[in-house]
Amino acid sequence: MFEETSTLVATKPSSLGGSASSSQTLDTNVILGIYCTLLALNAHGADRVSPLSAALPARVKVLSVLPSGSKSGDEGRRMMEGSFESETLFYHYSPSNVPKPLAWGCWQSDPDMWFYLSHFHDMVDKVPEPQEFVSVIAQIHKDSMGNSPTGKYGFQVSTHLAYIPNDNTWQTSWEVWFTQAMRQMFTVEEKAHGKDENLELLKEALYAKVIPRLLRPLETGANSIQPTLIHSDLWPGNCMTDKNTGHIMVFDSCAFWGHNEADLGSWRALRYKMGRPFFNEYQKKMGVSEPKADWDDRNALYALRYDLLVSALFAKDGTFREMAVAEMQRLVDKYPRGYEGE
Repeated sequence: MFEETSTLVATKPSSLGGSASSSQTLDTNVILGIYCTLLALNAHGADRVSPLSAALPARVKVLSVLPSGSKSGDEGRRMMEGSFESETLFYHYSPSNVPKPLAWGCWQSDPDMWFYLSHFHDMVDKVPEPQEFVSVIAQIHKDSMGNSPTGKYGFQVSTHLAYIPNDNTWQTSWEVWFTQAMRQMFTVEEKAHGKDENLELLKEALYAKVIPRLLRPLETGANSIQPTLIHSDLWPGNCMTDKNTGHIMVFDSCAFWGHNEADLGSWRALRYKMGRPFFNEYQKKMGVSEPKADWDDRNALYALRYDLLVSALFAKDGTFREMAVAEMQRLVDKYPRGYEGE
């Protein structure tokens, strides 16, 4: 047995709060589930998935010794199981750059409270340099490309972007999988902001014209892509430098097997201050899928999913819906005839 520092994520923020102190106790199942001795419990701030910390998991620093664990249940269970499965796979491909997953399960004192436990890393809260960061992502993509356990696009369990579930149903076609993912995101976004007649028309045009035009050519004729392990939440809050080792750390993944370029969708947003330097670095290492001429609009399509995500998270702010609608309109106007019209 040895002492190690871990990170706990739990699905009821009110139970842990953002002000955990050393006087708080940790549930028995968390301790027993990892065969650990609780040494201290210290606050480590809100989860960085989104500014909506009141609605998202709490993150605490736990000093403990060695792990194991598992359970079953409903939404909380799916969130924590998805986190564990996703991070475990990323740790397999890049153990120096992903916090080691330790356990997941439910509180003994409250079966509706679910937890996920991983090693804790103290990190520098700023956007990493493009060359260092992109090297990590590109290597994961290279090493995982073509290794989907089913040979299809999707994932074996549900995963969540913040608290929003993804439809990870396996599909043989990337176009089909991405369409199902967009339908899911539009459904969640509509619950936050309500129906809009213009948006409904744009959605149907996106499904019928834009997605086929931009994604079908990737798998048509001489062109082909292979399912690659996708993090799918590579915004700056999930990619930081370890203060002690200097390693780039990537965490809070929402994994699925998809087109490798889909992982670059969130980099397009001006709010994240990544953009072109990161794209250029990635293209140096990974090249561009054919047809190369479609790259920018493919990236815009992938980025649209994240604008809808943020719109769904910020139900009182219509700015992100407006951004999404404007980009949809641009793409629909550019590709009115869809795939068959090319």
